[in-house]
Amino acid sequence: MRVLVVEDEGLVALEIQVGLEVAGHEVVGVAEDVASAGALARTERPDLALIDVRLARGESGLDVAADLTALGVPCLFVTGNCPEGRGQGLALGCLHKPFDERQLTGAVAAAEALLHGRPLPRRLPMGLHLYVEGGTNSGGR
Repeated sequence: MRVLVVEDEGLVALEIQVGLEVAGHEVVGVAEDVASAGALARTERPDLALIDVRLARGESGLDVAADLTALGVPCLFVTGNCPEGRGQGLALGCLHKPFDERQLTGAVAAAEALLHGRPLPRRLPMGLHLYVEGGTNSGGR
């Protein structure tokens, strides 16, 4: 998958990027705020955006998700505080931080299955909560 990472902490963004690339995904860019995320989404047309909810300068990943959803880019929150009710309609779900590479790639695989109408894995990664129809089970914490 072609993935846009929206994360304002450089080390975390790098860990996500490396984990995705090792698993064979292409990271089309890393954004740290609403404006750069929108610009990258418009030029790169990613298949999925992984979005932190709390961004630099008090910006919100919820705003990023609203913008990207309007552009037709599916989103998955990757954050320490999942926006349960507020995230529905904006994202496929949320992966709780901290997570390891296996949880990250499992979350992306679940998102890909949802997007392509394939069955979800029987067991979702720990920390993954899906908001969407057909993805009501949770990997717990």
